[in-house]
Parts: sequence; structure tokens; C-alpha cells
Amino acid sequence: MDFKEIMLEMLNNVKKNEITIFTESNEDNEILNKSKIGGKPYLPKDFVWPYYQELPLSFLAQINLEEVKSLDKDNLLPDKGMLYFFYELETEEWGFKPENKGCSKVLYFEDTTNFSLIDFPEDMEDYNIVPEFKVNFKSNISYPSYENFEKLNENDVLLEKYKTLEGYDEFHDDFFDNYCDFYEEYMDGLESHTKLLGYPDVVQNSMEEECVEVTRDFDMEAIKASPKKYKEEIKKAAENWILLFQMDTVETDDYELMFGDSGHIYFWIKKEDLKNKSFDNVWLILQSC
Repeated sequence: MDFKEIMLEMLNNVKKNEITIFTESNEDNEILNKSKIGGKPYLPKDFVWPYYQELPLSFLAQINLEEVKSLDKDNLLPDKGMLYFFYELETEEWGFKPENKGCSKVLYFEDTTNFSLIDFPEDMEDYNIVPEFKVNFKSNISYPSYENFEKLNENDVLLEKYKTLEGYDEFHDDFFDNYCDFYEEYMDGLESHTKLLGYPDVVQNSMEEECVEVTRDFDMEAIKASPKKYKEEIKKAAENWILLFQMDTVETDDYELMFGDSGHIYFWIKKEDLKNKSFDNVWLILQSC
């Protein structure tokens, strides 16, 4: 086996499945119980609109899970019902502080019988209403960012198997630079940065440990007394967080919704919460150039 084959083996070892989302502006009738970005949400008639700091959250998207069932190769998502994503666009919090809890919301309804399109709150500014976009889905392979790739223990184990090969030292020295080149080429080939599942398209830094730190209450005195133990605890807990939904800029000829400066928003969820169809503790992070 040559080093090119080793790299291919590693890529196959770390890849994940994602569901890429493509948008186009909707010029037809309003979309009811199908997947979409923006527009009015399809919800119970007695729905209580979510607020953050007395500001109404903007409705971003609804995903009809039956439409993506065949594309969910790992069966991570519920196989029926509807997911809804909200975010407060006035403050546009970054999710760096525990106090940001509530700036976003994810709802799940398994049965949408007798739902209807819900009007926006009267106090919602027009510029915080996202126009309606049609969506299409495609199953794709997702690869980790350079930062996440470095952290994956599997790579060190895999490399260890080949350390006796001639030329290994030079290959090892160039390994992460080669991966960085591969990842840049992979990113350049992406047609859309809005997705369900897979790896995040990182703009600044990996986020899993950040999710742990910002959503958990730690004994700060214990952390000061044993920082190494704290670091190891954070690292282990971070393995339980996965990307649920990533949203990129959406735009038409006369509208643009951009997060920061050409950034993305990321909705993160714990694996067991997703398995249990519990979306109350999803955490949002915004990253921008």
C-alpha cells in the first residue's frame, strides 16, 4: 500500500453522511406542509411564538422528515414529522455565552394533522421576516475541517500501522498539510453550505468543545484545582455533540440574509437527545469571516 492509498483509507475512515440543501426562490403558491426556508411556518393554530429578550424569533426553516428519510443514510433523524428552526435576527447572538440560551429554538412535531400557516407576530419587523424559498435535497459525503481532522484519534492509530514503511517520516511531516490542501479543494467544490448532519463547514474553529463549555455548569474552583482533568472531561463530552443543521446565506435579487460577514449558523445537538427526539437543548453558534 502506498501513501496515497493510506490517505484514501483515512478519508474513508473519517467521512460522514450529510444532506445538502439547495434553495430557490418560490414564485408559486405558499408552501404548506413541505420543506422550505422562510415564509410562514406550518404549525398548530394555538402556537405560541418564541421570543428572546422581548424580541420575536425569526422563522428560518421547516424540514418535512419524510422527504429526507431516504437520504439519511445513518438513520439519525426521526423518520416522520416536521422540524422547525428559529433564530433571533435582531440581536444575532453568536452563542458564545450561556446567556444566549433562547436566541434560537428547534421544534419537532411528529403529527402535523390540522396544522396551518401561522401569521407572524405583530411586533416582528418586516426586515426580520425571511421570504419563502423552495428547497431540494441531495445526499453527500462530508469531511472534517483541518482542526477536527487533527483531533480524530483514529488517524494516529491508522498512521501507526504504517510507520515502518520507507518514506513514512516525510509523509507524516507533510500529512496534515496535504489534508489541508485536500479540504480546501473539497470546500471549493461544494455547491451549497446549507445542510443537515455531517461535519460543519468551519469558518473559525471547531465547535464541539465550545458547546460543552457553554451549556454545562462546572465547579470553577475544581477546574482551577485540576485543569488537566477538566480539559479531558470537556474533550470526552464533546464527542457527544453533532451538527443538526447548518445554514448559509440565502438571497434573491432583492433580498439577502447573511450571518455576520459571509458566515454560517450551526445548530448543535447531543447524540442521545437526537435519538430520543428531544430538541429542547439544541445549541446555536454563529461563525463569521
